[in-house]
Amino acid sequence: MDDGCSERAILLAQMHGLCKQMNQKFEATLQMSATKVEILYRLSCAGEQNQQALQRSLDLDAAAITRHLKKLEEDGLLIREKRVPDRRATFIRLTELGETRLAALTAQKEAFQKELLDGLSEQELAHFADILERMSANVTRSL
Repeated sequence: MDDGCSERAILLAQMHGLCKQMNQKFEATLQMSATKVEILYRLSCAGEQNQQALQRSLDLDAAAITRHLKKLEEDGLLIREKRVPDRRATFIRLTELGETRLAALTAQKEAFQKELLDGLSEQELAHFADILERMSANVTRSL
């Protein structure tokens, strides 16, 4: 029986802790959640997007996407609008302020990534990427 003190259990606990630390530092550095940054990025790439398509692409539930979009709209970073003839669909696009803020967030994100990966060689990063891909496949397979 595994008491949680095996090397593998400790490694997984360290990974979980690192994920939490990275998220906390990312959000503190950018003053925005990773999910909100990703929403802005995807809208910038798409130009405009249907809320349901955005929700599916981010794998968020309806309440979560609505909450994020409402906050981003209140901050003046995006606009949500219904269109005729089907007023059920909501379309979202970035405002000029949203585009400007995303450019600043992208620069901050790149600096954060550089700091996070400092001291790791290209070979180490490639090996790590392979490990993450295989672990992700294991998680997906077990769902």
